[in-house]
Amino acid sequence: MTTLNHSTKIAESISPAKPVKRLLIAALIASCAMGLAACGDKGDKVDKGANAPTDKAAAAPANLNDVKSPQAAQQLQKQMVQDSLPKADPATPDASYAELNSGNQLMFSYLALADLPVDYDQVARRMSRDYANSNDEFRKHDLLDALKPKIDASVSQAKTQRYFRMTINNGIRQYAFDKKAFPLDSSLSEAGSYRYFLDNGDYRLSFSNGERFHDLSVQDENAARKIESMRARGEAPNLVVYAFAQSADIANKAVSAQIVKVTLVDRQGNVLASQ
Repeated sequence: MTTLNHSTKIAESISPAKPVKRLLIAALIASCAMGLAACGDKGDKVDKGANAPTDKAAAAPANLNDVKSPQAAQQLQKQMVQDSLPKADPATPDASYAELNSGNQLMFSYLALADLPVDYDQVARRMSRDYANSNDEFRKHDLLDALKPKIDASVSQAKTQRYFRMTINNGIRQYAFDKKAFPLDSSLSEAGSYRYFLDNGDYRLSFSNGERFHDLSVQDENAARKIESMRARGEAPNLVVYAFAQSADIANKAVSAQIVKVTLVDRQGNVLASQ
């Protein structure tokens, strides 16, 4: 409206002229009016852009300084740590997952991920009962010399073999009708929970994304009935966890792993459910 009024006042102040000149003058006035209007539009856009937040700013992720709640800050920090860890390739074939069934395997995985100097004496005590029980220092020295190459080879192998599968007996609880799912062993999802093996309980295992595997969904009623019947008879299928070793938790002497998938397998090896 301001530009239009200004253009009208210009027209009223022009003295009478010949028809051709009047046409030229009218065209000139219209051209000026259009130019002023264009400038006005451009100015409006600049003002709006200066006063309104940009899309980039609105979408910017929160950081620890912006978080007010201690719980939210802890959750954000945990998420940032998880995001920085190496991730498993979900396309990795099942055959590439090595069976994890020993605390010594977990020990070598921890040593490979921690990338710390190996305490050969401590590791040898876990590997060899003869070494651990011997009181003859010369014999222990000879045994350690023989064990060192095996220890180094096992640590090197663990560095390249980070995919593993672990079988948990009785890994499900009774069927939950509200979720149409079987609750899974709490060691997968509870914060601060660890798994270990009896042959070497010094080293433990935790899962970085266990909250996603609190339950195993089984929507098909017939399949759920079959699994629940097996569980109720004391013949629960085994829970097989496929995971990827991500990092070493040095404070807790534990391996932190990402769960890739879980399956329920019967005694004959048939997969009954998967997630």
